[in-house]
Amino acid sequence: MRPSVPRIHLPLILLIGILALPSPTCAVEATSAAPQDTENASVPVENAAPQPLDLAHPYGWKQIGLDARYLVTRPAHLDRNGIIKVALTVGTTGILYLYREDIRNWVQEHDDPERDEFVDQVRLMGKGAFAPSLALIAYGSSFITKNPREKETAVLLLESMGFTGIATGVGQAVLATQRPFDGEEVEYFSSRGHGISGDAALAACVVPILSRQYLTIYEGDGAGSRFLKMSGASLLYAGAFLTGYQRLADDKHWAPDVFLGLVTGFTIGQMLSDSHAISGAEPSLRVQFSAGPGTFQARITF
Repeated sequence: MRPSVPRIHLPLILLIGILALPSPTCAVEATSAAPQDTENASVPVENAAPQPLDLAHPYGWKQIGLDARYLVTRPAHLDRNGIIKVALTVGTTGILYLYREDIRNWVQEHDDPERDEFVDQVRLMGKGAFAPSLALIAYGSSFITKNPREKETAVLLLESMGFTGIATGVGQAVLATQRPFDGEEVEYFSSRGHGISGDAALAACVVPILSRQYLTIYEGDGAGSRFLKMSGASLLYAGAFLTGYQRLADDKHWAPDVFLGLVTGFTIGQMLSDSHAISGAEPSLRVQFSAGPGTFQARITF
């Protein structure tokens, strides 16, 4: 009789370890310094005392509104790299669709009970309660760390799950694919199919959030800290991909559905991280004045 895989919730243990990582130090910048003090307005990172993240509004309804607006408007302002990524996503989806039956057959032929039991445990990341559980842990730890980073993380995780769920639902309605064991039919704009893998999307959506909040490598990080962060990020990405593989092994989704689910989760999580990075770097409302010969202009940027 083969030994069973220990039923240990690795993702939760990993998060608890990630929360223990120290906050990054940040440079202190005197934004209201007088012109004569401009040279001394900023303090180098190596000489600055460790500071908690000081964002204008890292969590709360105002930030959620800014995040929602960023998600809606960002696709209309894609740069060259963004267009290339979209093209690669479409191309990869098409290739996976052409070979989806071959991929399904290969996965089913190489079925292994012990491996299946392991990926079933990793699929915890794709459960609906996973992100809220992480958010609860992060929010609770804020009362210990006294750092707004943890509350921001909690809100980001819930946002990522919510927006990913909406995007996945829309995608499933647009591409309503049957389960592999039910058939191969793909319908458009139908509520009867499954399409994009929700489990893969939910597993992927937490990865960019945790990577941005706890696993970003900074210039002052030592070798040990870099190793822990790289290891943690690798485990998170591996967990998301293994969740996708589990959906293939369990014959619940086709390969292109799993791929689109992963892309959806990773994209939503990354866009939310970008939105918070922008909000933390500069205020949401700026007024700039300029004057010239016979002219005076005021520019308001939201």
